[in-house]
Amino acid sequence: MLLITFARLAQVGGRPAKGPLEAAPELVVEIISDSETQRILADKITDYISEVLALTPVEARTVATYGDGQAVASVVFPGLAVTVAEVLAA
Repeated sequence: MLLITFARLAQVGGRPAKGPLEAAPELVVEIISDSETQRILADKITDYISEVLALTPVEARTVATYGDGQAVASVVFPGLAVTVAEVLAA
């Protein structure tokens, strides 16, 4: 599931009539299935916990790196913060 605001779409000329979106989503949520193996989940967690990236038309820029016990604050949604432990416990 992903969220792209109308403001973000406007930055890239609006919603395309056909083809892929050119705007990076502001929020991405992955829903995992009970059938996914522990190995697959462990691989995903390793990828997700290493850093937070900001995507621009030119590059993916590291915004921050977080460790266990630290709170991750959204750069897109003011006031949204969650601890690394909460994310990994889900």
